[in-house]
Amino acid sequence: MSQVRLLAQNAATIPLTRVWISFFSPQLVYVKGSNTLAYTGLNASTASDAGFAELKGYIQQLQSAGVEVFLSVGGWNYNCFPYLYAYYSVGGYGTSTPNYWKIQQFGGGSLSGCTAANQYCYVCEPPSEGTTLDSFVIYPEPSYSSTWKQAVQFITQNAGGDTPSWDTGLIPGSQWTDPNTGISVTVPGNPYFITLQRDPYQDVVLLATDLGAAGIDVDYEEFWHADFFKSGTGPWTLYQTVYKYAAIVQDIILNIKAINPTLKLSTAAGAVGAWSGNWWGGNMKGVWLLTYQYYPSIINFMATGANAGGINVMTYDLSSNEQYHECPVDGLCALDQQVQYYMNTYQTANIPANVGYEIGTPAYPDPIHDPTHQLPLTKELLSSIISQTQVNFKGGFFWEMFKKDANSDEASPTDVAQAICKTVLPGSSRCSGTIPSSTF
Repeated sequence: MSQVRLLAQNAATIPLTRVWISFFSPQLVYVKGSNTLAYTGLNASTASDAGFAELKGYIQQLQSAGVEVFLSVGGWNYNCFPYLYAYYSVGGYGTSTPNYWKIQQFGGGSLSGCTAANQYCYVCEPPSEGTTLDSFVIYPEPSYSSTWKQAVQFITQNAGGDTPSWDTGLIPGSQWTDPNTGISVTVPGNPYFITLQRDPYQDVVLLATDLGAAGIDVDYEEFWHADFFKSGTGPWTLYQTVYKYAAIVQDIILNIKAINPTLKLSTAAGAVGAWSGNWWGGNMKGVWLLTYQYYPSIINFMATGANAGGINVMTYDLSSNEQYHECPVDGLCALDQQVQYYMNTYQTANIPANVGYEIGTPAYPDPIHDPTHQLPLTKELLSSIISQTQVNFKGGFFWEMFKKDANSDEASPTDVAQAICKTVLPGSSRCSGTIPSSTF
């Protein structure tokens, strides 16, 4: 919360027009007028209202100074299902995959060694992060919700691939048995929202409204879902994940229209999300492309018009490891080349999108296990991306605000913010501002 306060204090001059407060849980509970963040997953304050009043005040300060505030739902830990990610993503395609080293290191080279005791070979987060299995959450399917039912009906009627199949058996906090292995595990999350018969996709709209936020962001990254529910024999299809993502967003859209029609909606999109062609598993290739093809109204709600918060492409955490075919084209491995390639796929798909940047050491590839294939954003690469790619797009964003650059060659938050600002808002006085330093 101290970092939000710092931004609010400098709201008039920071080189930004929007900040995303992250992350809220996709299983959050919020009752209109309750004015508490206690069951939202933000975990930012020990105050009796879990920081609600304080955050609301900062949001008002920021927005009064021209900086929109969005509530971001999801993020990696609030997407990851350790067991399914280990068995069907990391370990689901043989031993020659980029993250299989985790199974070798923590599981003795076998998936049978990946257990609850080691968070299934620490596939979601390394031991250094100090997570427990309770740290992880998945996006639910609240089958009792009237707006979820409407969303499911819309998705089913307009499905362009396989017939939609909904995974209502994956109930957070309950035991679930993998039909393929017979292994029983606890589904990540807390069933509190089920106990109260709440729809988190409605509750986030209620929360954003009571906080006075400008919008909501959906950061959906359930790789495990794509790999577990895939169909075919290779290459595969990930229709079921397209349907789930689209239903989540449609549920939120329905509630925005009913509760607060002025709210904006954005989404974080995978770098490979608009890339057509064969899918060989392990990522979210084509999810946003197929969503746009089958459900254009959903993408357009976020990309164009009064409610558009943007399709924000995570063109970072990329790798130059050609052993695992992690460059989009052989030899096209530099960060600026990959960013240009992936953003061009969104242009080809006619999906308006914003360019993504990452400050400091990337989360992927693992900075300890595979530092040589990391692609950090240097000042030189920032200049290249701005001149080659950003000039062709209306917006850009970066992750994350107070993350430190690892060395003097890397672009700082202020470097990135100013460069984007000067490109998309030329002449704005904001563009000469700086991101305040945080010691928190």
